[in-house]
Amino acid sequence: MSKIMIATAAVCVGVSLGASIKVNHVPTFEDYADDFVGINFGETNDPAPMKLTIMQDELANGAMCLDGTPTGYYFSPATDPKHANDWQVYFQGGGWCYDAEDCLGRSKGSLGSSTHWAPTSSMGGIMSSDPTSNPDFASFNRVHMPYCDGNSFSGNRDEAVDVNGTKIYFRGRRNIDATFRALNKLGFDKAENVLLTGCSAGGLATYLHTDYVKTLLPTTVKKYKSSPISGFFLLHNNVDNQPVYPTQMKNIFELANSTHGVNDACIAAQAPGDEWKCNFAQEAYAHTEAPIFPLNSALDSWQSGCIYTSTLPPNFPNQTGFENGVCNSIPDYVKCAKNPESCNATQMGVMNQYEIDFQGIMKGASTYSKAGNGAFIHSCHTHCEAQSGAWNKFTVNGKTIQQAVSQWWNGADMAPAASNSYSPCLYKTATSPHMCNPTCA
Repeated sequence: MSKIMIATAAVCVGVSLGASIKVNHVPTFEDYADDFVGINFGETNDPAPMKLTIMQDELANGAMCLDGTPTGYYFSPATDPKHANDWQVYFQGGGWCYDAEDCLGRSKGSLGSSTHWAPTSSMGGIMSSDPTSNPDFASFNRVHMPYCDGNSFSGNRDEAVDVNGTKIYFRGRRNIDATFRALNKLGFDKAENVLLTGCSAGGLATYLHTDYVKTLLPTTVKKYKSSPISGFFLLHNNVDNQPVYPTQMKNIFELANSTHGVNDACIAAQAPGDEWKCNFAQEAYAHTEAPIFPLNSALDSWQSGCIYTSTLPPNFPNQTGFENGVCNSIPDYVKCAKNPESCNATQMGVMNQYEIDFQGIMKGASTYSKAGNGAFIHSCHTHCEAQSGAWNKFTVNGKTIQQAVSQWWNGADMAPAASNSYSPCLYKTATSPHMCNPTCA
């Protein structure tokens, strides 16, 4: 089966939302909208593309995109009768909008409106319909949930927000509910094995909603697990110790009224005023009860540019344009954050610190060592790699991502987490190339 690598590379192999933005240019929605839509990339000649259904009838239940258009879903039925009751459900990614003007800008494109969604969706890696590269899940019923609420499917605001005379809506949680109601009519009500996944902002959605989705499952389900991809975005300051990304995510959490759109146990555990921290994977992960297997780079290419070396747009959170953060904007780190091989020894040490922080935060949660869980964390400077060719290429401890997921998915329910845990190496600071994992090349 032939592959389209151009779009896959733009989304999954080392290109972040900010990577193509000029240093002195304030990015707008139009700069990145097409890169992270997640539709029709990965495979061509797909024998089983997922086909779009728009849920016009769910508008009455409050399910809609930012611009008020109806949400929908992509679906492809099982291609093997033995998997008739097996399902894979995928949350699409595409970053976030951070304040009202930013979200208004997003509402004018495919990440905030269903108006121009493609009729079919095809993806590679963990969502591939090719059993050669994806033997465990290729023949499942496959669902792709398109992303259009601006905050990882967690928006839960009754009233519209008026932005310069235009109304925008934050209804991500209702979009989840609407999708599962629709899937039950397609046979999900008889599901037996279910994998929940998603990439980038969809990976974060997987952390935020793993336990909530469990409450929507039919009683027929025997096995339910989740595997978020590139969604463990750290609650972390930039290299100048400024809380840029935390400030952005706190603002959209409050704007979208996401308190009751994320993990309820996480919300209950927070001190008053700190509920916004549950918009972060590390907090949701710490309170996740269902089996979970994160797939992530500890030096994720989006995070190195849009968390670690980012700055706030002018006048945030009351910006006057459609700016969506300013990634890769700390001058001394522009080249280094985009490509670790361009880092000098000192800079590489700073980047390694992000890996150390990443591992410390993830391993610090009891979820990490809970029986039945696991994690594949590598050091390749990429993003969404598990839905690209890297799915069968990146290797840690002698196993590819695909092989590690397969062992976890098919293994014992209470297998020790240590038997399904894979850790990254640190980059070499004094020698070149800096990369420590040759399979990343």
